[in-house]
Amino acid sequence: MRAAVGAGPPAGEHAALGDEPPAGRRAGWRGRRRGGWTAAWRALLTVSALELRARLRDGTAVVIAVAVPITLATLFGFALGGDDPPLRATIGMVDLDGGQFPAGVRHELLSAKELRGVVTLRDLPGQDQARRELDSGAIGSAIVFPAGFSTSVGAGEGGRIGVLTSPESPLAGVVARAIVDRISALVDARTLAVRAALLAGVSGDDVKDLVERNGAAGPALELGDDPLTGGKIDLSVYYGAGMAALFAFFVVGASMRGLLTERRHGTLDRIRAAPVPAWVPVAGKAAVGFALALTGACLNWAASTLIFGTTWGSPPAVFAVLAAHVLAATAITMLVTSRVRTDAQADGTLMMVSFVMAFLGGSLVPLFSLPGPLREVARLTPNAWTSTALTELAGADRAGWMGWADGMAAVAGPIGALCLIAGVTGGLAVWGLRKGLLR
Repeated sequence: MRAAVGAGPPAGEHAALGDEPPAGRRAGWRGRRRGGWTAAWRALLTVSALELRARLRDGTAVVIAVAVPITLATLFGFALGGDDPPLRATIGMVDLDGGQFPAGVRHELLSAKELRGVVTLRDLPGQDQARRELDSGAIGSAIVFPAGFSTSVGAGEGGRIGVLTSPESPLAGVVARAIVDRISALVDARTLAVRAALLAGVSGDDVKDLVERNGAAGPALELGDDPLTGGKIDLSVYYGAGMAALFAFFVVGASMRGLLTERRHGTLDRIRAAPVPAWVPVAGKAAVGFALALTGACLNWAASTLIFGTTWGSPPAVFAVLAAHVLAATAITMLVTSRVRTDAQADGTLMMVSFVMAFLGGSLVPLFSLPGPLREVARLTPNAWTSTALTELAGADRAGWMGWADGMAAVAGPIGALCLIAGVTGGLAVWGLRKGLLR
């Protein structure tokens, strides 16, 4: 009896406390923990099935994944739905140059079919008048061609175009900057061509003749592919996608929060005492959270389409974006779980993280309405990449030019960014869980 007492606690107690069994039984304990992948996968399916049954039984899956996001998206859609408001901008043009280049720009803008009803031009005599018009709200922005601009461009010296904007009309400023960016690209190309011709020994008169024969009257802007002229989207699509992106965090969080509850009740220790790898309970709950969140996002997509008769774009591309977003949300939720100790901390931290990402990422407010620095920070959130991708898909689909292959190609960048976020945060989560919850 004394020898039995001195032999140490049973193997189950060692596993429950995270200790290593005595040396005599160490190989068998490690063999059971590391080997037997069939048993490990069977245990994973068991844990997942139990978690899914618990989530369906208590109703949290239906409420958080389906009922709440669809209800909110529907309310937003009925209250604010319809085509996004038409983009209209009044832009002042200050022509201090008087040459052919500004005249060519004006001609291209006025003759572009894509900008009819979008851009209204007003000729202004000088910058002072333009600033007064901006202050009064008569124009939203102004483009200023300096004196000698056409001559400078024709000589291969380039030139700078000024843009005046007003904080009261951010969209007009976006339009003006987009136009100037396109002009600047053409000016840079023409300047480079002139300099190359001069370096090649072409005389100045021949260069001048070459410029005059190839567009001296001004640039061909070719605004047909300009992002400002893309397809419109219905706001019900915007808010439906936003709610799907936001509630993905809550759906996964409900499953991952169960790890903390089971640790407090001792259930997690009993699971770890079994001959299964330590990652099984975490992977099982994460898999159920991912599946429920993706199902909820797809049902939100279907509800938006059926209720409002709208389209989110190419179905394979939309599904790929939603899956990548849910994957990133799962990894971020795991990271939050690995850094907290109690259920209350998990709930508070996850709510803060979810709403901050939703606000910065365009799930609640449009990205273009945020200040410039915040738009840069938004690139760190999965919501921003998801919102950008789904908005582009919906707009392009209504414009009638995007097929399935085009859709997948268009969202390859956002999906890559979402997978990168998932990889980084998932790696940190695994490290944190090994150091804390699964230690």
